[in-house]
Amino acid sequence: MAQLVLKDVGYVYALKEGAGLKAIRGLSFSVEKGENIALVGMNGSGKSTLAKLLNGLFVPSSGEVLVDGMSTADEKNTFEIRKRVGMVFQNPDNQTVATIIEDDIAFGPENLGLPGEEIAERVRSSLEAVGMSEFASRTASKLSGGQKQRVAIAGVLAMKPEVLILDEATSMLDPVGRREVLDVVGRLNKEGITVINITHNMEEAALAQRVLVLRKGKLVLDGSPKEVFASSVLGACGLTLPPVAQLANRLSERGFELGAILDENELVEGICRRLK
Repeated sequence: MAQLVLKDVGYVYALKEGAGLKAIRGLSFSVEKGENIALVGMNGSGKSTLAKLLNGLFVPSSGEVLVDGMSTADEKNTFEIRKRVGMVFQNPDNQTVATIIEDDIAFGPENLGLPGEEIAERVRSSLEAVGMSEFASRTASKLSGGQKQRVAIAGVLAMKPEVLILDEATSMLDPVGRREVLDVVGRLNKEGITVINITHNMEEAALAQRVLVLRKGKLVLDGSPKEVFASSVLGACGLTLPPVAQLANRLSERGFELGAILDENELVEGICRRLK
């Protein structure tokens, strides 16, 4: 059984006077355990709404969302689903609940009623997983943006989730901070955690195994980065290719055919092959 399953899911935001705004329309797909997925689309495409549907913060207006076979619409499943599906949001400052970092990481496990020894071990292992062990007794306000986001991820990891959803988690970070977070997330995925990265950054999307493209609440593309980047539909969704892919396409248009390119190394290797 797939880890996450959406069956013809729709979601409508209630507005005044009985009107509604359709944010998600007839969405159906599944996610297998251990996948690394990028979810992309313009503002208003439904990405963040979908994220909240996946961990039970929102309940579908129609259709069904299943997490390990459990329906998010059934209230008795809510606690277990939110333990299994953790979310990291855009602004790390909004996710901090304690002044001292180790106290912040302990907040979730404490609310689970875990014994002190297990809480301490979860704090230690979570900080180690994101490379922040040496900062355990420091205050979050003195950290860089990338470090704060790594602490936010550690707070989620302390709950031992099986799925990690990042909702534009790198959009407020500088390139160094973004790389720090992506390195941590990549390592966690290799260790077996399913990752769903919601992003506007197509270079981040290129790092995923699979890319889902939303447009006006509908799934319009679903495939590997190379498959998605080669589609003419991408431009209609208001999305642009990473610079290296754009360069490869321009070279191809001038007769220097390179095929689908995702990163600088592929571009260099492709050019060298053609020159030979």
